[in-house]
Amino acid sequence: MKALDFIGAIELAYDRTGDQTAWLEELTRRVAPAFSVASATTSFFFDLVDDEATLGSTASVGDRPHSREDYQRVHREGMTLQSSTRIAYECDMFTVLSRVIGVEAASQVIRSAGMDGDDALGLRANMTPDSGVLFTTHVPRGYRIRQRDLWTRVAAHVGCALRLRRTQPPPTPDSAAAVLDARGRLEHGTDATVAARDQLAASAKDMDRARGKMRRLDPEAACELWRAMVRGEWSLVDWVDHDGKRFILAQDNPVPLPARGALTERERQVVAFAAMGHSNKVIAYDLGLSTGTVSVILRRAARKLGVLGRAALIRAFRETNRGAR
Repeated sequence: MKALDFIGAIELAYDRTGDQTAWLEELTRRVAPAFSVASATTSFFFDLVDDEATLGSTASVGDRPHSREDYQRVHREGMTLQSSTRIAYECDMFTVLSRVIGVEAASQVIRSAGMDGDDALGLRANMTPDSGVLFTTHVPRGYRIRQRDLWTRVAAHVGCALRLRRTQPPPTPDSAAAVLDARGRLEHGTDATVAARDQLAASAKDMDRARGKMRRLDPEAACELWRAMVRGEWSLVDWVDHDGKRFILAQDNPVPLPARGALTERERQVVAFAAMGHSNKVIAYDLGLSTGTVSVILRRAARKLGVLGRAALIRAFRETNRGAR
């Protein structure tokens, strides 16, 4: 495995110059050397349709890249051993297959598809509680996960970037919720972004600090600075005008939420991120909250819905979300 420029991967995630297929292929190619410990890595989209996680677009790179059919076989085999909802949405963002379906079952799935390795390492980046992208590579049995915080923060950005691709036009000052200059000063914005100008300015400055020397000297601190969201509402992206002057645009990018029921908007927002597999630490990263606040909100939401535990809360939230469609 080679060292990854994590900030460079985040920058690439927000690049909108190519279509979705080209974006997926380039992102896979960029992260592969650091992510893969075997002959190939791949990335595929999954969507929840009638409670079934379905395989979408694929891209595979490496010495021996795999075909879409290879991954279709893996997908089918995995579904026979564990529910697709569990595999796609209830496991950790960054984990190995054996922790989800068991050591022997993981080896069986990989062998049945004619692939090498005893286990599979997966990094899941959700754009909503029901869809996202997964990076996966094969690893030996007993593989120890490294740099968890860095990879999950990259995944948070990839999910945000994918949601922008699916829901927002390419960034322009006319379509942005706010326009900031290169120093983070608000040029103009909506009522909501004007009210949040201090947070937007601080986030814009932190984003630039992360892109400096820190990206090389302390990548974990750099990724901690460049948050995926501002207040859970906006993502910050670059825009350069015809004269080469750089601006930072705040684009609306909230996670879709079910209609208001027993939960407040903040509670629905926090549970939605939990339903995307984000840990309390990553939710705090997404929303600019403390991990303690996230824990309190999740416990309060569980009490209101009459359930115990995180998994039960997520399932109850999913049922509510499904009924609102």
